[in-house]
Amino acid sequence: MSAAIPGCLTERHLTLFGTIVQWFARHELLMRKIMATVIGSDSAAVILLTRGLSFGDMRHAVLDLLRHRRVPLDQFDAVYRYLELPDALSTLCDKIEHSTWIPGPSPSSIQPDWILPRPRTIKPMYAAADTRSEDFAEDDDEKVEYTLDDLEEAAETLGRNYEGFSDYVREVGLIDPRMDERSPRRQ
Repeated sequence: MSAAIPGCLTERHLTLFGTIVQWFARHELLMRKIMATVIGSDSAAVILLTRGLSFGDMRHAVLDLLRHRRVPLDQFDAVYRYLELPDALSTLCDKIEHSTWIPGPSPSSIQPDWILPRPRTIKPMYAAADTRSEDFAEDDDEKVEYTLDDLEEAAETLGRNYEGFSDYVREVGLIDPRMDERSPRRQ
């Protein structure tokens, strides 16, 4: 890489950031293909309709659609389980996409550059500004710093999850074979 790397980030950090974001993009495209198959549409139309949705919104949309179309419960449950992992890591993806990064308090760690230095008693909050206070519960285990090992684990886990998810939806027919990038190209 010939360009200067910003701040405390190394080439490896940037590679892992890109890998994590790419796995999220693949999960999102797979959800769109499922939606297109279930409603009998082409994926381009579903992509246009869902392009402004967050990962969480798209997850809710595909799950609601599967339930509405009365997909067998075992298939619904499997899709739900495959989407749990990326849902749990979506905050990390949002941090990668929307934060600058600084060295973390632990050796070899980085963290998003928010209101820092911050007292230990202040944690970042991940709720919409219009969330009612009684509906908001701060997660004490919310991760605010990451090592290269943490990022590598997230990328590898997302990759394995995607491969399993992709194989599963193809196996049970939740993806139209004509939309499948693994199929030979139609002439």
